[in-house]
Amino acid sequence: MVNHLGPFQDIWEAWNAAGEEMQEKGVDHFETAVTVQFLELKQHLVNDKREKAAMEAIDVISIALNLLRKLDYEPEEIASLAKVRARDRMAGQTREILQKYSTLYGI
Repeated sequence: MVNHLGPFQDIWEAWNAAGEEMQEKGVDHFETAVTVQFLELKQHLVNDKREKAAMEAIDVISIALNLLRKLDYEPEEIASLAKVRARDRMAGQTREILQKYSTLYGI
């Protein structure tokens, strides 16, 4: 099998067993799941458990991958999308992105 997602390919494959169930989930499922993961991440940081916090961040990536699965993307397409997004939206623009979030959302 080709490893389009690098270290995240294993996460993709682990979730293959629930692929049909992911198709049935609404977008709200993924939004709530990310919120839960961030709550858990924050609690680990409060308890000075850096590695556990990092595992919650990996879970956020897992949720994003499953949302892309729900949107009918395959690993090769996801890899391509990520490269295009990095090149066209992020490269050379990170300060502007941060400024936008600060201006629009106060973060």
